[in-house]
Amino acid sequence: MKTFFFFCSLFLITITNAQTNLVKNGGFETDLLNWRGEENAALSPLEKKSGKNSVAINQFVGAEWKALDQIITLPKNSYALEVSAWIKSDAIETQKEDYKCGAIIVEFTNSGDKQISTERIGQAIGSTNWTYFKKTVKIPAEAKKIRIMLALAQTNGTVFFDDVKAISLSEEEYLKLNPIANPEK
Repeated sequence: MKTFFFFCSLFLITITNAQTNLVKNGGFETDLLNWRGEENAALSPLEKKSGKNSVAINQFVGAEWKALDQIITLPKNSYALEVSAWIKSDAIETQKEDYKCGAIIVEFTNSGDKQISTERIGQAIGSTNWTYFKKTVKIPAEAKKIRIMLALAQTNGTVFFDDVKAISLSEEEYLKLNPIANPEK
Protein backbone atom coordinates (compact mmCIF):
# COMPACT_ATOMS: atom_id res chain seq x y z
CA MET A 1 0.00 0.00 0.00
CA LYS A 2 2.86 2.41 0.83
CA THR A 3 4.40 1.67 -2.55
CA PHE A 4 1.11 2.53 -4.27
CA PHE A 5 0.91 5.92 -2.50
CA PHE A 6 4.56 6.60 -3.27
CA PHE A 7 4.05 6.07 -7.01
CA CYS A 8 0.80 8.06 -7.01
CA SER A 9 2.59 10.95 -5.29
CA LEU A 10 5.50 10.73 -7.71
CA PHE A 11 3.09 10.76 -10.67
CA LEU A 12 1.24 13.84 -9.35
CA ILE A 13 4.49 15.68 -8.69
CA THR A 14 5.68 14.92 -12.24
CA ILE A 15 2.43 16.19 -13.78
CA THR A 16 2.43 19.31 -11.61
CA ASN A 17 6.04 20.17 -12.45
CA ALA A 18 5.51 19.61 -16.16
CA GLN A 19 2.72 22.18 -16.26
CA THR A 20 4.26 24.92 -14.13
CA ASN A 21 3.47 28.47 -15.21
CA LEU A 22 6.78 30.27 -15.77
CA VAL A 23 5.06 33.66 -15.49
CA LYS A 24 5.02 34.93 -11.93
CA ASN A 25 1.83 36.71 -10.88
CA GLY A 26 0.20 36.24 -14.27
CA GLY A 27 -3.24 36.80 -12.71
CA PHE A 28 -2.19 40.08 -11.04
CA GLU A 29 -3.41 38.84 -7.66
CA THR A 30 -0.39 40.34 -5.87
CA ASP A 31 -0.52 43.80 -7.43
CA LEU A 32 2.17 44.27 -10.10
CA LEU A 33 4.78 42.20 -8.29
CA ASN A 34 7.30 40.62 -10.72
CA TRP A 35 6.32 42.97 -13.58
CA ARG A 36 8.43 45.86 -14.89
CA GLY A 37 6.88 49.08 -16.24
CA GLU A 38 4.41 49.65 -13.40
CA GLU A 39 4.16 53.31 -14.42
CA ASN A 40 2.44 52.21 -17.66
CA ALA A 41 -0.33 50.14 -16.07
CA ALA A 42 -2.93 49.94 -13.32
CA LEU A 43 -4.73 47.11 -11.60
CA SER A 44 -8.37 46.72 -12.53
CA PRO A 45 -10.56 45.01 -9.92
CA LEU A 46 -13.73 45.76 -11.96
CA GLU A 47 -12.70 44.43 -15.40
CA LYS A 48 -11.21 41.00 -14.75
CA LYS A 49 -11.48 37.53 -16.23
CA SER A 50 -10.84 35.70 -12.96
CA GLY A 51 -9.45 36.30 -9.49
CA LYS A 52 -9.49 39.74 -7.94
CA ASN A 53 -7.64 41.81 -10.60
CA SER A 54 -6.58 42.18 -14.17
CA VAL A 55 -4.12 44.76 -15.44
CA ALA A 56 -5.05 47.69 -17.68
CA ILE A 57 -2.87 49.78 -19.94
CA ASN A 58 -4.45 52.91 -21.35
CA GLN A 59 -3.68 56.17 -23.05
CA PHE A 60 -5.89 58.74 -24.66
CA VAL A 61 -3.42 60.91 -26.59
CA GLY A 62 0.09 60.42 -27.89
CA ALA A 63 -0.04 56.89 -29.28
CA GLU A 64 3.21 55.90 -27.57
CA TRP A 65 4.49 52.40 -26.74
CA LYS A 66 3.25 51.46 -23.26
CA ALA A 67 3.97 48.05 -21.81
CA LEU A 68 4.58 45.80 -18.85
CA ASP A 69 7.13 43.03 -19.15
CA GLN A 70 8.66 40.13 -17.30
CA ILE A 71 11.97 38.40 -18.07
CA ILE A 72 12.06 34.64 -17.50
CA THR A 73 14.98 32.21 -17.70
CA LEU A 74 14.02 29.18 -19.76
CA PRO A 75 14.21 25.82 -17.97
CA LYS A 76 16.75 23.32 -19.30
CA ASN A 77 15.45 20.88 -21.90
CA SER A 78 12.71 23.29 -22.99
CA TYR A 79 11.84 22.72 -26.63
CA ALA A 80 8.75 24.91 -26.99
CA LEU A 81 6.48 27.24 -25.04
CA GLU A 82 2.73 27.28 -24.77
CA VAL A 83 1.86 30.92 -24.09
CA SER A 84 -1.67 32.08 -23.29
CA ALA A 85 -3.58 35.06 -21.94
CA TRP A 86 -7.02 36.63 -21.81
CA ILE A 87 -7.28 40.05 -23.48
CA LYS A 88 -10.10 42.60 -23.47
CA SER A 89 -10.02 45.91 -25.33
CA ASP A 90 -11.92 49.18 -25.10
CA ALA A 91 -11.82 51.75 -27.92
CA ILE A 92 -8.35 50.86 -29.20
CA GLU A 93 -7.82 52.96 -32.30
CA THR A 94 -7.10 51.18 -35.57
CA GLN A 95 -3.83 52.23 -37.19
CA LYS A 96 -2.37 51.54 -40.66
CA GLU A 97 0.23 49.15 -39.22
CA ASP A 98 -1.24 45.97 -37.72
CA TYR A 99 1.32 45.83 -34.89
CA LYS A 100 -0.18 49.03 -33.42
CA CYS A 101 -2.73 47.42 -31.09
CA GLY A 102 -3.13 45.86 -27.68
CA ALA A 103 -0.91 42.77 -27.74
CA ILE A 104 0.91 40.04 -25.86
CA ILE A 105 4.35 39.42 -27.34
CA VAL A 106 7.11 36.93 -26.49
CA GLU A 107 10.70 37.92 -27.20
CA PHE A 108 13.42 35.23 -27.19
CA THR A 109 16.91 36.36 -26.12
CA ASN A 110 20.33 34.73 -25.87
CA SER A 111 22.58 34.58 -22.80
CA GLY A 112 23.77 38.14 -23.53
CA ASP A 113 20.14 39.39 -23.57
CA LYS A 114 20.32 40.03 -27.34
CA GLN A 115 17.00 39.58 -29.14
CA ILE A 116 16.78 36.47 -31.34
CA SER A 117 13.13 36.59 -32.40
CA THR A 118 9.66 37.68 -31.33
CA GLU A 119 6.23 36.06 -31.55
CA ARG A 120 2.91 37.84 -31.21
CA ILE A 121 0.59 35.61 -29.18
CA GLY A 122 -2.58 37.69 -29.40
CA GLN A 123 -3.82 41.16 -30.22
CA ALA A 124 -6.90 43.34 -29.99
CA ILE A 125 -8.23 46.54 -31.55
CA GLY A 126 -11.54 48.33 -31.16
CA SER A 127 -13.73 47.13 -28.29
CA THR A 128 -13.85 43.40 -27.56
CA ASN A 129 -15.03 41.13 -24.78
CA TRP A 130 -12.56 38.88 -23.00
CA THR A 131 -10.88 36.73 -25.65
CA TYR A 132 -8.55 33.79 -24.99
CA PHE A 133 -5.33 33.63 -26.98
CA LYS A 134 -2.97 30.64 -26.93
CA LYS A 135 -0.01 29.82 -29.13
CA THR A 136 2.64 27.12 -29.06
CA VAL A 137 6.04 28.34 -30.20
CA LYS A 138 9.28 26.43 -30.78
CA ILE A 139 12.16 27.92 -28.82
CA PRO A 140 15.13 28.99 -30.97
CA ALA A 141 18.19 26.84 -30.21
CA GLU A 142 20.28 29.72 -28.83
CA ALA A 143 17.50 31.19 -26.64
CA LYS A 144 18.15 31.30 -22.90
CA LYS A 145 15.46 33.74 -21.75
CA ILE A 146 12.11 35.09 -22.78
CA ARG A 147 10.53 38.46 -22.22
CA ILE A 148 6.73 38.47 -21.98
CA MET A 149 5.39 41.88 -23.02
CA LEU A 150 1.85 43.11 -22.44
CA ALA A 151 1.54 46.21 -24.58
CA LEU A 152 -0.60 48.99 -25.90
CA ALA A 153 1.63 49.47 -28.94
CA GLN A 154 1.64 52.98 -30.38
CA THR A 155 -2.09 53.54 -30.34
CA ASN A 156 -4.74 54.98 -28.03
CA GLY A 157 -7.41 53.16 -26.03
CA THR A 158 -7.43 50.63 -23.19
CA VAL A 159 -6.31 47.00 -23.09
CA PHE A 160 -6.80 44.56 -20.21
CA PHE A 161 -4.79 41.38 -19.59
CA ASP A 162 -5.48 38.49 -17.20
CA ASP A 163 -4.29 34.92 -16.54
CA VAL A 164 -1.01 35.22 -18.46
CA LYS A 165 0.76 31.87 -18.72
CA ALA A 166 3.89 30.39 -20.29
CA ILE A 167 4.32 26.62 -20.00
CA SER A 168 7.59 24.94 -20.99
CA LEU A 169 7.18 21.89 -23.24
CA SER A 170 9.60 19.09 -24.01
CA GLU A 171 10.06 17.99 -27.61
CA GLU A 172 7.82 14.97 -26.97
CA GLU A 173 5.04 17.15 -25.51
CA TYR A 174 5.34 19.60 -28.42
CA LEU A 175 5.08 16.83 -31.03
CA LYS A 176 2.00 15.39 -29.30
CA LEU A 177 0.32 18.80 -29.48
CA ASN A 178 1.51 19.42 -33.05
CA PRO A 179 1.44 16.08 -34.90
CA ILE A 180 1.94 17.83 -38.25
CA ALA A 181 5.37 18.94 -37.00
CA ASN A 182 6.28 15.29 -36.34
CA PRO A 183 8.01 13.93 -39.48
CA GLU A 184 7.57 10.30 -38.32
CA LYS A 185 3.79 10.42 -38.74
